[in-house]
Amino acid sequence: MLLLVLYRPIAVFDSGLGSLSVVRELRKIIPAENILYYADKMHFPYGEKTKSELKQIMSKSIKFLERYQPKLIVMASNTPSIQIYDEIKNDFSTNIISTRLPLKKSINQSRKKHIAIMASRGTLESKEFNYLIKKEVPQQIFVEKIDSSEIIKLVEDGTFLFDNKLTYQKIKNVVKPYIDNTIDVIALCSTHLPLVKNYIEAILPSIKLVNSSTEVARDVKNYLKYMGDLNKNGTGKLEILVSADKNDFQSILRYMGVRELIVDVSLQL
Repeated sequence: MLLLVLYRPIAVFDSGLGSLSVVRELRKIIPAENILYYADKMHFPYGEKTKSELKQIMSKSIKFLERYQPKLIVMASNTPSIQIYDEIKNDFSTNIISTRLPLKKSINQSRKKHIAIMASRGTLESKEFNYLIKKEVPQQIFVEKIDSSEIIKLVEDGTFLFDNKLTYQKIKNVVKPYIDNTIDVIALCSTHLPLVKNYIEAILPSIKLVNSSTEVARDVKNYLKYMGDLNKNGTGKLEILVSADKNDFQSILRYMGVRELIVDVSLQL
C-alpha cells in the first residue's frame, strides 16, 4: 500500500543524502511544486556499482516512483546519469531528467584554462565520462580528476555534521594533492558534494565552485515551463522515502532541520 498522497510531485532520487542538495535547489526556484524525495540507501554508493548493476537499480527505482504519478523523475546522481541515462531514458512512461556534468559553465568561468572535477570513482573511471570530456572540453583546457568517494561517504554517514575537524582534514587530504595555483574552477560532480561546499570553500578560498545540483534544478524548471506545467501559486509539500537504515537517515535529516515525515519503503519495493 502506498502511504503518500502528494499530487503530481517531482520525484527526486539518489543513493541517499545526495538528493537533498537537489531538493533544496528545487524548493528555492520552484517553491510551489510538490517534491517526493527517495533516498535509496539500500544501494549506496552508486559510484561503486557496475554498469549492469546500476541499470537494474535505476530501472527498479524508476518503476517504483512511477506508482506515485510524478510530473517527472530526477535521476539526482551523476554516476548513473553519465553511465546509463541515455540507454534507459525512453523505457518509461514518465520523463526522466538526468544530472549533467556542469562542464560548459566550469569552462566558461575558468580564466586559467585549468579545471578540476570532483566526482565518485565510478563516474571518473567510466568510459562514458571520458567520452564526455573528449566531446565537450576543448583541447586547450586541462582537466584534473579528483576521486571524491571518501568525501561522499562522510557526507552520507553524517560525519560532516558531527565532526568538523575530521571532515575538514579528510576533504583537505583528498583535494590538496591535486590543486595548485593553476586551477581556478572546480566542478562538484556528485550531488553529495554541495552539502560540504562550505568546507571546500574554506580549504580552497580562491577557487570557484560549480554545482551540478543547481544545474539540474534549472533543467527541471525549464522543462516544466516548456510543458506549461509549472505551479506558480501556493507552497509545495515535501515527502521523503528511504529504502534502508531509516533511523540513522532520519537522525541526520532532523539534525539538518528537515522535519517532514520519512517513510521506510523497503517492503514496498
